[in-house]
Amino acid sequence: MKGVTPEVIAEVRGRANLLEVISEFVVLKRAGKEHRGLCPFHSEKSPSFHVNPEKGIFKCFGCGEGGDVFAFVQKIKKLEFIDSVRDLAHRYGVQLVETVEDKADYDRRTGILMLYQQAAEFYTRILSDPREGMIARDYLKRRGVSDEIIAQFKLGYAPNAWDGLLRYLSTATKVSQSTLEEAGLVRRRPDSNSCYDLFRNRLMIPIFDDQGRVIAFGGRTLGDDQVKYLNSPETPIYTKGQHLFGLHLARESIKQRDCVIVVEGYFDAITAHQYGFEQTVATLGTALTERQAKLLVRYTESKRVYLAFDADTAGERALERGVETLNLIAEGVGIELRALRVPGGKDPDECLRSDGACGGPAAFEAAITAAPLLVYYQLERAIEKIDLKTHTGRIEAAKQIVPILAQIKNSVGRGEYIRQWALRLGIREEELLSDVGQYRRRQGMGLAPRSQSASPALKPGVLKSGHLEAERQLLALYLTSREDHRVVSSALADEVLIEPVHQRIKDALDGIGSQFDTAEDLQYKLMDRLAPDGEAAGVMVDLVLKVEEIRKQKAPVGVMLNEGRARVLKERLIRAKNQLRGLMGLAGSENEQNALSSKISQLLQLESSTLLSARTEDEINDVRRKISEILSDKGQFKQLETTA
Repeated sequence: MKGVTPEVIAEVRGRANLLEVISEFVVLKRAGKEHRGLCPFHSEKSPSFHVNPEKGIFKCFGCGEGGDVFAFVQKIKKLEFIDSVRDLAHRYGVQLVETVEDKADYDRRTGILMLYQQAAEFYTRILSDPREGMIARDYLKRRGVSDEIIAQFKLGYAPNAWDGLLRYLSTATKVSQSTLEEAGLVRRRPDSNSCYDLFRNRLMIPIFDDQGRVIAFGGRTLGDDQVKYLNSPETPIYTKGQHLFGLHLARESIKQRDCVIVVEGYFDAITAHQYGFEQTVATLGTALTERQAKLLVRYTESKRVYLAFDADTAGERALERGVETLNLIAEGVGIELRALRVPGGKDPDECLRSDGACGGPAAFEAAITAAPLLVYYQLERAIEKIDLKTHTGRIEAAKQIVPILAQIKNSVGRGEYIRQWALRLGIREEELLSDVGQYRRRQGMGLAPRSQSASPALKPGVLKSGHLEAERQLLALYLTSREDHRVVSSALADEVLIEPVHQRIKDALDGIGSQFDTAEDLQYKLMDRLAPDGEAAGVMVDLVLKVEEIRKQKAPVGVMLNEGRARVLKERLIRAKNQLRGLMGLAGSENEQNALSSKISQLLQLESSTLLSARTEDEINDVRRKISEILSDKGQFKQLETTA
């Protein structure tokens, strides 16, 4: 499978962090041992998507999608199984034995990553050079950036030369100019085949991915360039809007403080880290994207996000765009959005470096503590220039706050805000409630999706129809404990399950045999074997969940085993009857019809008597033997033996 062996699958599963992988695409909130969020595979407003990192599975109880880490990557990125393994293997550093083409693509990306690492080292070395780096060091000194922070963020300097980096990388790596151009580090002159450095005479700020690898640069001019900040173009390793500046450094602090501060600029984040606010990240100068929003809340359980944007008009617009994006992913999950109003109307960098009542770390910390919920901030902003003492002012204020109140998704919270603001504006609560309701109806808020077709696996009556549930119970019994596995594998050694996917799982179990340590070890070995089989991998999720149900019931394994076998046996009998009835119309003579009719009668009699009372292993085996005898005593119907 193009370098993907069973050993590779097992190693990738062992290294891959299911919660980390899914959190890139789904905002998850802890709920006991599980994490829950809105399903990425269908539209919903209440979280029905569950992730259980301990068991290595996810399951949506709304649309039925489920599986392991490979299945999630397959579905979310629309990949084949083999490519999902390769994707995760590359991410978690598992070596593959790939085709020439696959290896070339991987080597290309790895080569570009190496170039960025070497470029970062080059810029860092130039910054520390007593002569060449003086202009950049003086700039950083004026901004009060400490040596520790310079080293932590790996800041550097691109010399004021056309080909400084080009000459260095060409000599150090022997790489071609076309490769450097593809990497976005140099540009080609329009009038010749020669290239020149993209960054010149700029303070260099490396951009890292969440694994701490340099993937791009931001360059702040130290001359009279019209472009103040120049950023790397998109490359095979960097896509704008997919990363957050400083996240690799902020991750642990976000976990510890259970919140994240979002700022706009590089230096807003850098200065915040210097003054002890290490939970700060920046949006890389763009409006917050959905991918960035999901990265933001990956490491905080409370999902508390402080939005700290500049106090100017552009900053307000950026804040509003960030709110829209966060609201898009917050629906039903419970992200706590707060507006961090930076003291003195300054940006975070200027505030932290200032003295006085409106500056410094203490003032910034106080602003965090006092940060209101975003909805409260929006309501206050909406009426701040309106005279509430006048009749027309109160009418205008009500008009301004209705769209904001309508956005509150929790009905209880919305009602409480309506009550408070009706009292504040001196208007009747029921009138404000009516206006908000009308606005929500006009905007189509709170309406269920037009059509949601449930997965066939979850349609009423399907999974609960006898043999399907029974066969899954039998398979789950293999996984409850090592002793249960011994009992079940012995009892079902000659059993052939009705559903093909269930039989494939049983075959995999038989293939593993007793070569496992614990029930959990068996589960993962089985998942590794079944991973390429999408249908079987999906069923495995239900089996893992069923194992928990069985363990809670604490019923004797023998009782559950025989109950399951009896239900499966009943389905076999029903199918045998239906097949015999189908053959009635094909019978060529009266004798054949009579023979078929006799067999159907015998099966009906067996169904209404013996089968209903069969509970022990001997009784079940006796019923199986009788069905087999009924179906096999006439040659022309021998094909029906397989149903028994």
